[in-house]
Amino acid sequence: MPPAHRKGDIGSGHGCHYPPTPATGGSGDVIINGKPAMRVGDSYAAHGCPTCPAPAHGRALAAGSPTVFINGRPAGRLGDAIGCGGAAAAGSGNVFIDELGPDSGTASCPLAMAGSASPGMKD
Repeated sequence: MPPAHRKGDIGSGHGCHYPPTPATGGSGDVIINGKPAMRVGDSYAAHGCPTCPAPAHGRALAAGSPTVFINGRPAGRLGDAIGCGGAAAAGSGNVFIDELGPDSGTASCPLAMAGSASPGMKD
């Protein structure tokens, strides 16, 4: 079962050097380990590619639990997709939300990266 994703947890980077950024959104009334729970549509800090001419862009959690809802929106979990690319890369150490389902938009790569001592590089 994947850990719950919360405000302040990291969303992985993507593409041409777009860096990881922290989750900045979250539920106003569902708290996990002292942090607001992330839900589909909740935001992350904007990020830009330092080596590309493309401007910085906002990002939001795009996929979540198919069975657990927080304030009517799917709950965010480690490995769930972020709309611009990347995935939820950190989560609670002791709160877990169902299994990753076929509709979660996840792949095994973000999960492996999140558990790696050197994400994005072969251990």
